[in-house]
Amino acid sequence: MKLKKLILIYIVILFFLNSIIVSSQSTGLKEEKQITVLVMGFGPFLNHNVNPSELIAADLDGETIYNADIIGLQVLPNLSNFSESISIVYQAIDSFNPDYIFSIGLAAKYGNIRIEKVGFNLKYEIKEDSKLEKLIPNAPFMLISPFPSMKIVRELKKESIPSQISFFPGLSLCNGMLYSVLNYIDINKLDIKSGFIHVPLHKTEENPDAMNLQTMVNATRVIIKVCLGNYSCINC
Repeated sequence: MKLKKLILIYIVILFFLNSIIVSSQSTGLKEEKQITVLVMGFGPFLNHNVNPSELIAADLDGETIYNADIIGLQVLPNLSNFSESISIVYQAIDSFNPDYIFSIGLAAKYGNIRIEKVGFNLKYEIKEDSKLEKLIPNAPFMLISPFPSMKIVRELKKESIPSQISFFPGLSLCNGMLYSVLNYIDINKLDIKSGFIHVPLHKTEENPDAMNLQTMVNATRVIIKVCLGNYSCINC
């Protein structure tokens, strides 16, 4: 019972912190300009020969949403050495100077879109001497995505897309990507909004009851539009 109370208090504090962050950032609307959005999806891993996150990034690559150019990036997931995959996104940040980063990963055991709110400075890589350890020495224990999660979920549900806010992205590469990118933005003082989206399995012959891939693509468009509208000078 005490643990449940502590978790509840923890979640309330996170929502409070997020409301402060969002309100403070929303007051400084960017001037109308061409915006660059980086959408990152992972390639195949473990027993998943096709990763829907990679397909979403490829589908959106080259689109324009409002005044934002979308760049789709596919990253091969190295589960035994997270830094190899994460460094590719660092390079993309330096090359494209995006205003927003939407990282997407597969959470096969869930059936909905999950908007991850918190990244943890922890990792558990798959290797011989696997152990729980810090992602980045001397960095904060957790970092919070500035994405307006509650607003995103409301808009997704209006489109009848199953979704929820998540406060634990796991300890694998998805969490590693979320936390590391947020930390990279912070230490380099970059004006970039970043977050992580978990998607379920997509519908195939092997998974006929899974979510339709086009629904996931549309969900990502909705998420991008919500974030653009929340932080950028659109229709103002």
